[in-house]
Amino acid sequence: MEKYPTYKRTKVNWWIIILLGGFYICMIVSYIHQWGNSPIDKAGLVIFAIINIVVILCVGRIKVIVDDKFVVYRTDVWIPVKIIIMQIKNVSLAKVNFKETSTAKIDRYGLEFTRKMVCIQLKNRKAVHIVTKDAEQIKEEIDKRMLIANNN
Repeated sequence: MEKYPTYKRTKVNWWIIILLGGFYICMIVSYIHQWGNSPIDKAGLVIFAIINIVVILCVGRIKVIVDDKFVVYRTDVWIPVKIIIMQIKNVSLAKVNFKETSTAKIDRYGLEFTRKMVCIQLKNRKAVHIVTKDAEQIKEEIDKRMLIANNN
């Protein structure tokens, strides 16, 4: 049996971290100088800090891992989405339609602003879409694993 090395891709969403960090710095400066008619208090700073931390943990870093048994999509906080290679019917590439919303039969994951997406059709008629700029490479990696799994 031929074994391929594990494919890993980690994407850090720096724009979210910089945007929230900059906004929080502005809030600290406004607290120090007491700007505005009703300036922010310490409780507001603490609550916004907690919200920032949760948002950064949820969408700050995204990982896609493809090995011989699973395709895994995860962030730092969410429960990882594991797709068993044997359950995959086919894999294709598509362009992202931002107007389209998720339905009960389609799960869409990703936070990259790109027009590429990997469509994974499962044997139980569900579909999983992973939005990423490396869609072609992820599709090739999954196809390799599917060939090995189908030959066994």
